[in-house]
Amino acid sequence: MAVIDLNDFNRLEMALTKGCAQYGWGAHYYFPCCPEKIGIHPLEAYFQNFKIGAVFAYNDDSPKLIVLEFVISKNSSSILIMCEREGLMSEREGFQPWFIAEIRFENGLFVHNKLQSYFEKEDADLEFLSCKDKGAVGRLF
Repeated sequence: MAVIDLNDFNRLEMALTKGCAQYGWGAHYYFPCCPEKIGIHPLEAYFQNFKIGAVFAYNDDSPKLIVLEFVISKNSSSILIMCEREGLMSEREGFQPWFIAEIRFENGLFVHNKLQSYFEKEDADLEFLSCKDKGAVGRLF
């Protein structure tokens, strides 16, 4: 079981994946969809790696975050992603099952900002739609 220090929730720190940082997570995570190399359009490359049902983030002490929906902003400055925690027991283990994050590329790093987590999918859906309406477009293929 991981020990979570509340001070860890409000600071930028390096993630377990090379080239990634995270803000507001409380524990260090791997981000397996993150591009290994940074090209001319890093967020667009990251966006192309996402698939519904893929693992967005994981560590050894908490359920995996599985991609449900994702969008990229009109100007390609950020990615918004909604996930579900893997496993039926996540709530009993103290984890809210629905999770929304934003990814930006800043100072040569992919910064993963935890926006919010929810106990109810309807609440997560409403917040995701609200964030999407503030400047994001549908998935690009």
